[in-house]
Amino acid sequence: MTTIALIGPWQLAFPLFCLALALFRLVNLQVATLLSAYGHLELTQPDQATIKRHIWLHAMVMTIFVMVSPQAKLFDLLTGLIFFFFVFRLSMTDCLTGWLPQELTWSLLLAGLLTATGHDALLVQAVIAFSLLIIFLAIRHLGGHYAHREVLGLGDVWLIAGLGAWLSLSLILFTLLTGFSGFVLWHFGSQERSRGGPLGPWLGYSALVAMTISISDPLLIG
Repeated sequence: MTTIALIGPWQLAFPLFCLALALFRLVNLQVATLLSAYGHLELTQPDQATIKRHIWLHAMVMTIFVMVSPQAKLFDLLTGLIFFFFVFRLSMTDCLTGWLPQELTWSLLLAGLLTATGHDALLVQAVIAFSLLIIFLAIRHLGGHYAHREVLGLGDVWLIAGLGAWLSLSLILFTLLTGFSGFVLWHFGSQERSRGGPLGPWLGYSALVAMTISISDPLLIG
């Protein structure tokens, strides 16, 4: 009975999902404009399938996010939805191009710090974000030095810092653990292992799950 009370009316699930699909399709047009501005003009058939898959998956998770948040404050709900769109842009761009532009990662970081201000947690989230930035810059530098190749992209480092500005310590650790684990499992099962692959989408989906957990349990927000 308690679980049912925490979930919004199930009749709204399908309309919410359709609305989420429409919104993500609009945001995808912005992604396409960004890619075009940087010279990524042609999308292959696999790219189109990737776009469709990402739109549907983000829409499903967003629907779940809204359905489990009937008791959430309006500020938390709205900022959580904004977080979804930030993550979608970053995940889609990284998946299609293997590139995370600073204008997207830095805007994620700034928006996270502004949101933390609304929660009276600016100092805590700034410390988390800055600490993650330093730690993963060090990992990038040392890993590249000993492996003689790039082991972690600079865009991924800024993405992690940006996610740290949004999520509490426990949730960012959850995001990193599940994101890196998913990437490693996919990497070893991929036929293109030598070419590597985008880490951003794995971190992004893990972060969306973490945000959904936080909205259903307000104690995890701060």
